[in-house]
Amino acid sequence: MTDMFYKNKLLRIRYSILLVLLSLSLNGQISMIKDTIKINEVIITREVVSKEIKGYKKTNIDSAVLWSYSNKSLSELLAQNSAIFVKSYGLGGSATPSFRGTGASHTQLQWNNININDPMLGQPDLSLVPAGLIDEIGIYYGGSSMPSCIGGIGGMINLETKPEWRKESLITIIPGIGSFGQFSGLAKVRAGNLNFQSVTKAYIQYARNNFSYINDVLYSDPVKEVMQNSESAQKGFMQELYYRRSKNVLSARVWYQAADRNLPSSMLTEQSGTNEKQNDESLRTLINYDGSFGVSEYFLTGSYSVSKLNYSNDLASIDSRNASQSIIFKTGFINRIGNSIRTKLIMDNEYSLVKSENYIDNKDARNIASLTAIAELYGNSRFNSTLLLKEILHGNSFLIPDFSAALQYRVINDKDFYLKTNYSRSSKLPSMNDLFWSPGGNPDLMNEYANMMELMVDFNHRISEKLLFKTDLAIYHNILENMIQWHPGNYSYWVADNIKNVNTSGIESSLSFDYALNEVSTSIKLNYTYTKATTKGSEIQNDESIGKQLIYVPEHQANAIISFNYSGFNAFLLSDFTGRRYTTVDNSHWLPGYFLNSLSTGYVIHHKSDLYSINLTVDNLFNTSYQTIAYYPQPGRSYSLKLLIQFSK
Repeated sequence: MTDMFYKNKLLRIRYSILLVLLSLSLNGQISMIKDTIKINEVIITREVVSKEIKGYKKTNIDSAVLWSYSNKSLSELLAQNSAIFVKSYGLGGSATPSFRGTGASHTQLQWNNININDPMLGQPDLSLVPAGLIDEIGIYYGGSSMPSCIGGIGGMINLETKPEWRKESLITIIPGIGSFGQFSGLAKVRAGNLNFQSVTKAYIQYARNNFSYINDVLYSDPVKEVMQNSESAQKGFMQELYYRRSKNVLSARVWYQAADRNLPSSMLTEQSGTNEKQNDESLRTLINYDGSFGVSEYFLTGSYSVSKLNYSNDLASIDSRNASQSIIFKTGFINRIGNSIRTKLIMDNEYSLVKSENYIDNKDARNIASLTAIAELYGNSRFNSTLLLKEILHGNSFLIPDFSAALQYRVINDKDFYLKTNYSRSSKLPSMNDLFWSPGGNPDLMNEYANMMELMVDFNHRISEKLLFKTDLAIYHNILENMIQWHPGNYSYWVADNIKNVNTSGIESSLSFDYALNEVSTSIKLNYTYTKATTKGSEIQNDESIGKQLIYVPEHQANAIISFNYSGFNAFLLSDFTGRRYTTVDNSHWLPGYFLNSLSTGYVIHHKSDLYSINLTVDNLFNTSYQTIAYYPQPGRSYSLKLLIQFSK
């Protein structure tokens, strides 16, 4: 990209950011400073037909963390603040999640309980989701995803946008700048009363991503190079409308976003002369009604989404244009039987239509429907159990029903000390690319399925009025059958087949202390995960992957987070470790493990009902050289500065 093109594009980005900041704003839900803000009374309605059920593991991303990452992507947030491993091609490149040793296609990404995975690839790209648009993130592990989705063998990530029923208008502006030519603008306007709320969000982001790295692969001696053809630009908006009457809530949401990314070459190729690009564009709409009568509750949801993905590579003479549409209808009903039984019935139907020149025999549409029945039993105040049965209709064929059962026991009465265990059988359907891509797609693919077992201990205890202690430990074992893999075929292209059986097992643990006294608050959080994911059976003769760790699945991950707040001053230190990841199926080659450290500090000023904040962040504090995907270097030390201006009326 020429310097003149860069200067013109940079000038357009700056003008766009200025227009966004002058016209719209973002509402700040900042838990680290929220307690010091005097607000009007907040009335919150309950969640109708909650997806969280007893006996399973679910975690939430803290709102203070969401604030810290408001000008970054969902991939960066999850990579540093969850047990999910995120495989990234670097700044501006695609990023995919991995739960518990499974692949990206075994993770379901939802927006307010509606599937937003790409119907063609069957997996999400977390780099396209700006974290600042989201109000709450729920992470569901293994069987806990089954009430809401199909195919979440690894787990599910649910992005929530919610109303705050207040009699006030709130305008928030968050501009930011950073290393490697990064500029961002995030804004939100919220207005309404106790019965009606309107929330408008907008964002824009641009980065040249021209960081330096050492290339010790292409040349006989290491050479310092600058990343080229790595520019990325994103923009989008979200409009939310909420109306409630008594216990009933009607909502409508629209989310538009577009991304224009240049894709850099790997370290194995000369950087100069590359011209690989990808353009993504999507429009998602959602209408939802939550209602209740007597002891029963229900919801009705309808969604329509359209997305485009255009990929071009001049050197390879590729110009691939793809478009997809999805129509989803979802409804649920919950009923209480006495004081000891609660039943749920959830019906879901998703119709997908794809327009692509790469699909065989005009196979461009499919329909998936499911019916889920759940019974929650409350034997007494200390014992709970859950039974789940799911039937899936794929086209005209019924699948073998999925099911799950869980037990939860409160060890000490009136204390948050629980033992939990569950067993699930969950299915995953092939993606449309797996079935119909030409060449290589296989319409005869069988569905993948997994048997999943989990045992957990969850303990929360307030040691004193000022000190809160939390810890949890989960041990899991999954047996994945009929795993779909693309592999070299008999001709010059790759094909999709059910060729592997995989076992994954591991440990997930966390420990935290939260202390608060007057204007001082501090917290320490420690997390560790161990993942063993190996191939147990294969249709490939002399398969060298048998008994070996799956590629790009680290056995060890850990992080430590320390935060401190005092009288408007705040600081946040993160240390994150990712262990060795193998890059070949026989485990003969690997990427070394690495430590990453980030430091963020800021100051908050209150003036009447308004709020002003400045925040400085240093990522990769010690300038560590590392890769998450072989031959795609990640940036070294970087700086970012973020402002927050919030007006309340």
